[in-house]
Amino acid sequence: MDLHSWWQAALQLVRENETFIEVALFAFAFAESIIFASMFVPSTPIFIGVGALEGAAEGPLVPLIIAGSLGAVAGDLVSFAIGQRFRGELPNMWILRDHPGQLERARRFVERWGAAAVVASKLSGPLRPIVPMLVGASDMNRTKFFFASAASSLIWAVLVLAPAYYGFKAMTH
Repeated sequence: MDLHSWWQAALQLVRENETFIEVALFAFAFAESIIFASMFVPSTPIFIGVGALEGAAEGPLVPLIIAGSLGAVAGDLVSFAIGQRFRGELPNMWILRDHPGQLERARRFVERWGAAAVVASKLSGPLRPIVPMLVGASDMNRTKFFFASAASSLIWAVLVLAPAYYGFKAMTH
């Protein structure tokens, strides 16, 4: 199979599997937002690849953004709940135990910036799953957290998907 045939087959696969792609983006964003799963899921490169393929296939961008945003918010809510549930035990968790300095820096970041820390963490890979958990362990109001998570998840999904989508769309037409 030559490169052109392979490319056409990939585009056809994308066109025929829109719903599956949206569900997959939801799942990747969800997993990346949870502290234990995030180290196994490179969602940003996956989002870039999916955005590029979807743009080249002339598929819709908005459902991808919605799926990615909703997955990220759902993952943030799980991390928030983990923080609430294990508030006093966080420094002893296996994933955080070996990095007390990073945990303390993240904690100070959350204390200083509050809801803005949620937004900033979504846009920076390493803090993405940690901050929602720390916010859950703090006294931040759930509604305030939810709106900060929703706004940051939408911004993140747009910033990751749209450039790849429109870039490949422009390159292939």
